[in-house]
Amino acid sequence: MAGGGRQPGAGRPKGALSKVTAKAKQAAMETGLLPHEWLLKVSRGDGITHKRWVVKYDGKGKEVSRELVEEEIYADFSTRLDAAKAASPFYAPKLAVQTVSMVGNSDAVAATLKDIAEKLPV
Repeated sequence: MAGGGRQPGAGRPKGALSKVTAKAKQAAMETGLLPHEWLLKVSRGDGITHKRWVVKYDGKGKEVSRELVEEEIYADFSTRLDAAKAASPFYAPKLAVQTVSMVGNSDAVAATLKDIAEKLPV
């Protein structure tokens, strides 16, 4: 009987998707929009198809009919702004600061770094 700890060959293989991730990806592919695409659509002010049940009752409170209705919903400005904030990391990731240190006095390295820096947008 094996004890606790690491076991050779145990666990999910590297790069393999978990069952939950695979199901979520499949569901997103069936709907046609991935979450970041949906957020971008909301932030642009496009209509979002929304399904809801409309239930009608008689005078005694008994359900008479039930109908599934599709309607276009348009987000207000504050919701659009929040969607843009949530979608922005997918489209414009934050840039990291890079520090370069040189050992010695190499004019060629300094010239190359200067050329690269001049090509960067300000």
